Amino acid sequence: MYKFLLLLLPGLLAACGSAPVLRQPLAIEQARAADKDARNALRDGELLRAQQDFAQVLALQQSLDDTAGAATTLINLATVTHQLHDDEAALAWLDKILLEKERIYPPDSQLTAAFRKAVILTDLARLSEAEPALQSAEKLCGKKCALNFGIDALRARLLLLNGDEEGALALALAVSKESDAGKEEQANALRVTAAAEEKLARPTSALQHFQAALEMDKALALGARIGEDLSGMARVSAQLGHDQEAAEYSRRAVLVNEAYRQSDPPSHE
Repeated sequence: MYKFLLLLLPGLLAACGSAPVLRQPLAIEQARAADKDARNALRDGELLRAQQDFAQVLALQQSLDDTAGAATTLINLATVTHQLHDDEAALAWLDKILLEKERIYPPDSQLTAAFRKAVILTDLARLSEAEPALQSAEKLCGKKCALNFGIDALRARLLLLNGDEEGALALALAVSKESDAGKEEQANALRVTAAAEEKLARPTSALQHFQAALEMDKALALGARIGEDLSGMARVSAQLGHDQEAAEYSRRAVLVNEAYRQSDPPSHE
């Protein structure tokens, strides 16, 4: 027994002499824990819980004057709220960054907020409002930034929606060939390319580009985009006189869209 205590004693002395483990202040720990919970909820599709947790994170960050962290959380709140189909509220979260007169938020957060705002407004077909938001993102991006290809793909989409099919085609085709753009932006660009070719009465080429976009979107498991691709393929197949194929693509698009809506989280009205 005595021998055992002798063996144990050095370890006890070392433990007693070691420096205490320093803990972060409680408010910082709470903010980090809430942020982790929010991200986990977002990953699991629990959007209402994610929204509540991010709101808690924001309050804690603002109480600590953590403007960089608050900017990230504002963007996360906009993302979750957009997924909950409350676009006006999503835009309001982004505007807390973009309309802040004192520019207290980091430039990269302003860039992301401007780009996200342009995307939402384009989806809502509010093109006259989307244009200045995209211009703001382009200005903040400069010659090159992480969102460079996404901005170009959205610019091509706006050109198409404003009736400039040739301009949209040239820009979208260029983005679709950029491996650094990433698969999602390449797919977006291919979809714009195909739609521009459809408008320009080039159905054969349009079908090929819709098919290429479909393959990428399937690999990325983007249900809404898959439905868009199949609908486009149905339209151009009909233009080519391939009625059976058009009917098949159209039916597949209906099934995808119905299933996607059923799996989509409900709006919180």
